[in-house]
Amino acid sequence: MSEADRAIAEVRALLGEIRSIQADIERDTREAIEEHEAYLAKVEPEDEERAAKARRGELGPDWQRLQRQIDLGETSATAVVAGVDESPAAENVRRTAAENAREVMRVQAEALESDDPATEELTASIGAARRNLREMREQMERIRQMPLPDVD
Repeated sequence: MSEADRAIAEVRALLGEIRSIQADIERDTREAIEEHEAYLAKVEPEDEERAAKARRGELGPDWQRLQRQIDLGETSATAVVAGVDESPAAENVRRTAAENAREVMRVQAEALESDDPATEELTASIGAARRNLREMREQMERIRQMPLPDVD
């Protein structure tokens, strides 16, 4: 076998590897898109309910302003929640959410310190809520790491 034949064989082998890697990437991308679409189908009804309330002003002026921008395609609920949207309205929404979460935690801590028999049930509920929150955060992180599909 000549040197040229060996070089051609190496190039063919590399092309085969590249094609295999490309097929893996395409498969992984399809799976990620399917997972993302399934997630969106699951949360879309809940988000539409939030959007309707925001449009009516039930969630306050900041969410109403943000919803108008979401409707215009200028931002998204994910961008607001994840901190990508740095507008004053988005910052107010995140600050309010953090304040509300701190207040809920304070009230829960007070309830856990009491001798009330309902404390055990509350403790179980808090544990479940924390697990759900952790799962939501993990899911948001997985979504952030997903590659965006080409729209061409």
